[in-house]
Amino acid sequence: MIEGRGRLRGLKPDVRDAAEWTLEVADYYGIPVTVTSGYRSWRKQQELYTRYRSGQSRFPANPPGQSSHEYGLSFDSVVPNEYIPWWTYVREYAGFRVPPNDWIHAEAPNWRERVGR
Repeated sequence: MIEGRGRLRGLKPDVRDAAEWTLEVADYYGIPVTVTSGYRSWRKQQELYTRYRSGQSRFPANPPGQSSHEYGLSFDSVVPNEYIPWWTYVREYAGFRVPPNDWIHAEAPNWRERVGR
């Protein structure tokens, strides 16, 4: 079961297509996935960064202007713990970079180059 698919709105078309493909694979195998975030505004990124810095969130968040979410080049999703390695593999196979310290996050590789940063 896939939840939160609508959160992929706002992603760049190629990134959204790849993200949708990963969800289709998960759905085919019956792996439950919840998309928790896609594109984020500067303000939302600031909120998440503040929560992370204050210890209220265990997931890393970059400061505003330094997040691939603000450019529509990444998405976050969660799966039950037993599927984390599988889900990481599927997203990497689709071309995403999944940071080892932030398994919920999947971003377009070299996204900074793509946006000129």
